Amino acid sequence: MRLLVVPAVLFVALAGATFGLAKAHLAKPGAPKASGGQVVVGDQYRGETIFQQNCAPCHGAGGKGGGVGPRLVGDQITLPIVKAQIEAGGGAMPPNLVRGQALSDVLAYVATLIAPP
Repeated sequence: MRLLVVPAVLFVALAGATFGLAKAHLAKPGAPKASGGQVVVGDQYRGETIFQQNCAPCHGAGGKGGGVGPRLVGDQITLPIVKAQIEAGGGAMPPNLVRGQALSDVLAYVATLIAPP
């Protein structure tokens, strides 16, 4: 009897702890904090080209979804949050995928995709 009860109790305890930790989402990434101030945007046409090369594999062509990244078209997010996400990365997105003028250009293009807040 002991050979059945002890393993069953250990299994239930371990399974309960595992599911409890999974439900708690301890490693869930949070939304990046947007720094205050204005976001400088560049040229949306160059930004579209850069987006198609660097961002579309995950966010889909034209930001319509279909990859690992979320759909951007019609999303109600602000440009400071988009900029913070690009700079900080998170999840499958590496940090600083685009920088400098390319970042400003991508922000100009993303501004045409997202819904006004």
